[in-house]
Parts: sequence; C-alpha cells; structure tokens
Amino acid sequence: MAADAARILLIAAATSTTGGGEHHVADLLRRLPDQGFSVSLCCPPGGDLTRLAESLSIPVEHVPIDRGLSLSGVRAVRSAIAHGRPHVVHAHGSRAAFYARLGDPSAARRCVYTLHGIHVDKAGGPLRRAVLPAVERMLRSRTARFVCVCQADCAKGTALRIVDAGRATTVYNGVELPDPVEVGRFRGELGVAERAPLVLSVGRFEEPKDQRTLIEAWARVSVRFPAAVLAIVGSGGLEDKLRDLANERSVAHTVRFVAPRPDLRPAYTDADIFALSSLWEGLPYVVLEAMASGLPVVSTAVDGIPEAVADRRTGLLVPPSDPRTLAEALMWAISEPDKAARLGAAGRARVEAEFGLDAMVEGLAAVYREVAGGRDNGAETPSSTPSG
Repeated sequence: MAADAARILLIAAATSTTGGGEHHVADLLRRLPDQGFSVSLCCPPGGDLTRLAESLSIPVEHVPIDRGLSLSGVRAVRSAIAHGRPHVVHAHGSRAAFYARLGDPSAARRCVYTLHGIHVDKAGGPLRRAVLPAVERMLRSRTARFVCVCQADCAKGTALRIVDAGRATTVYNGVELPDPVEVGRFRGELGVAERAPLVLSVGRFEEPKDQRTLIEAWARVSVRFPAAVLAIVGSGGLEDKLRDLANERSVAHTVRFVAPRPDLRPAYTDADIFALSSLWEGLPYVVLEAMASGLPVVSTAVDGIPEAVADRRTGLLVPPSDPRTLAEALMWAISEPDKAARLGAAGRARVEAEFGLDAMVEGLAAVYREVAGGRDNGAETPSSTPSG
C-alpha cells in the first residue's frame, strides 16, 4: 500500500453479512485495497465482518454501537476515528451514521453516509417514527456526502429532508456473476423432488419483508400446484407466527423454513423462481443475486426494486400486501417455465451490464477521492487546517 494512500474507515453497526448493509461492507473490505485505498473497520465485536477483516489483515476497532443509542458508543467511535486518522469516514446505515456524525469533529468534511434503504418513517411506533427523522435532519449538515443505493431512496430521503440532494450520489449495489455449484444440493437438503417447482425467498422474518403475504399467496398457489415447494431462508422474531400461519392455511407440508447461511448459491442454483414480498426495501442484494443466477424474479414493486427488475422483461412486479396478485404471478411463472426462464436469462444479462460489483466499487472510489480531495479535512494531524 502506498504511503500516501487515502485512508478509509468503514463503520458498521451490525456484523452478520447475511444483512444487506454488512454484505456491502464485506465487499468493500475485499475490494477497496485493490483500488489503492488504506482501509480499516469500526464495528461491534465478533461476527462475520471482524473475521473477514482479520483474515485480510485489515485493522479493526471494536465499538459498542449495536444496541440502543449511547454516549459511550459516541465516545468509542470518536476514539476510533482519532486513532485511525481517516481521510474518509464511511458510515453504513442510520445507526452507524448517527455515531459517526456525532463522534467525528470533522464529520461535515469527511463523513460519507450510505443509506441502505430508508425506513425511519415506517418502522417502530409513532414516537420512534417522529424522533428518528428529526435526528436525521439535525445531523444532515454533518455529512460530506450521501450515497443512496437506488434513485428511489435519493428521492425519498430528499422528500423527508434527511438527504441533501446537492450532496447525494446514487451508487447501485453490485454483485458478481456466481461460480457454478453442485446441482441438487439444496433440494436434497430440503427433501424436494428434482422436478417439483421450487420457489425461493430470502429475508429476515420481520415486518418489512412481509412473508405473511407470501404465505397467504402460497395457499392459493398450492391449490393449483400441490407438488410445488416454497423455501423461505431467514430468521427473526416473526418465525413462530409465520409457521403458525402456514399450518392454518394447510400449506406447512409445502413450505420449508430454512436457516440463513452466508452462501446462497446452492439455493439459487436449485430454485426455479425467486419471490420477494417486501413492504419496503432499498435495493436488496438478494434480488440482484437471484437475477445474477438466472432466476426469474417475482417481487413487490417497492423502492429500488423496479430500478433492477424490469416488469415482464426480467421478472414480474406486483403491488405490496396483495396476496392474490402475487399468487397469480407465481402461478404464471410455474405454469410457463420456458417463458419464465427467458425472463431469468434477461435478468442475468442486466445484472452483468448494470449492477456489477466492479461498477459499485468504482462508484464509491470516485466519491472517496472527491471527499478526500487535498487531504486537509482534519485527517492528517491534529493541527491541520480544515477546508471550507
């Protein structure tokens, strides 16, 4: 690494790479050094990101920012920033950005904030939905650049006044085309016959993913296609309720609840269709991964998803919270396998052309170089003169 390489500190408030934001950070840990940057990581202790950083000999500072909001977390982040003297502090998600923007005295000149979906106005109770946008607005001026993973988030963030459009850039999430894996491994694990239609869905069992609507739709699909199987990969607080719903709708024997895993390639390889029933999203990695694997996508048309999935060209888009329409789309894809396969092939080509990992990394590298600029942003020495 060159002695004058720009120093990038990545801050994440969670560490499991089954989450989209953490997946994103993991890709940056692997790829940024090849772009000529000196990289370090600030995150809670343990987990996938720490293990990955250590395997790559990337410095890690552990900070307690994974639960609640605390002054001790702010102090810990401030200490990590002072120790690393980064030219760019890149915070991923609202929690990490909260700590980065309060903890860094030079945040207004070097803090890059990536919004991996915007839900401060949706998640939680009324008080939380009122307070969090207000906090985001208060901290907006302490942000050098905003990065949105889709244009929909830029528009939404601007409307909520938590993003400054003049300092915002869209950099799409990106994935690599997967290496081939053994066919039949995932079906064998689940006990699914080779020719049985297999629909795959991936997402944590929480309100935004709305697997309740997916299971309600599946009850309709199962009447017409009793041999079809729905595999839902994930975990979370709603799992018991979702299992109960599958029993109530008499589809428990055709629904598989599958524990999350870091390598989903066997699942994508064996599935015939990918389904997502989310109420809100950013630009979900699982959709891009499914497309890269050649799967036709049947998804709700929310937030950034229509920017990747072209309706009736690379997949099918349906309204959220609409089990009947979702079921109809799934039944069409099951009943027309050749046409569905053509949608999947078009999706793979679109990912290769527009949503590649190289393009994502290069887009962020351009943001870093702009923010680092002349290196007079407080990173070099305590006595350096801030730029205006």
